Amino acid sequence: MKRVAYILFLSCLFGVTTATAQEMTREERIKALERLQAEDIEWEKNTLNVMSQSVPEEIETMSLPPLSVFLDAVEENATVKRAQSQIDQAKNELSLQKRDWWNLIRISAGYSYGKYNTVGNASDELTPIYQTVMSSAQHSYNIGAGVAIPLGEFTNRKKKLKQFKYNIEQLQYAKEEIMENRRLLILDSYNTVTQLLATIQAKAETAALYNAQMKIIEYDFIQGKMDITSLAMERGRRSGAVTAYAQARVELHNAIVLLEMLTNVKIINEK
Repeated sequence: MKRVAYILFLSCLFGVTTATAQEMTREERIKALERLQAEDIEWEKNTLNVMSQSVPEEIETMSLPPLSVFLDAVEENATVKRAQSQIDQAKNELSLQKRDWWNLIRISAGYSYGKYNTVGNASDELTPIYQTVMSSAQHSYNIGAGVAIPLGEFTNRKKKLKQFKYNIEQLQYAKEEIMENRRLLILDSYNTVTQLLATIQAKAETAALYNAQMKIIEYDFIQGKMDITSLAMERGRRSGAVTAYAQARVELHNAIVLLEMLTNVKIINEK
């Protein structure tokens, strides 16, 4: 609308109304058209180029991998990996719990070796009592085993194992729920990219058609076959088509980046 208003302002600048637009001289028409073209260059520089500076040129012609590639990539997501890690941890705890009965068995053993002195008293009818010391090397060892079975632990063991199994099942269901929600996000993002790819080509063709028609319209304006108001309307339609095409490229780029972030599957090749 601003661009149409600007063109209408030019008609006032030249003192031209819609009824007398045909009375503009050729030079005035060329001068007005040059101003419009200069404005177009500035508009494309400040608007279209800024919008498209991070968008690859070939984005509308690229093809997506099959949907199965993105759905299979769900397993590599950090949230899914964390859920799987929790399952593995619970399974490890169950394995430890199954071996916990070994703690009920006690085994003890000991061994020693050394010289032992034996002190004794000896005497006879003719000899007073005297002490004797005998020294010898000896081995000494012992071994034993015992089993202690707490009744509470014994009766509750089966229920404890079931509790661990229930925990593992809940973690597996939680993982499946995470994967399902993730797949729905990927499916929605994939459909968005596919839809934008299907429509962007039509918008590109529309913008190209308006650019081609603009050459004919500008020639007719210079030849006096079209007034400046009609020129403003046509240029407004052309600007709308070009802007819609540029916006579609940006939307497609953002949708592809989102799909890459959800799946870690590279689609846009960085140069």
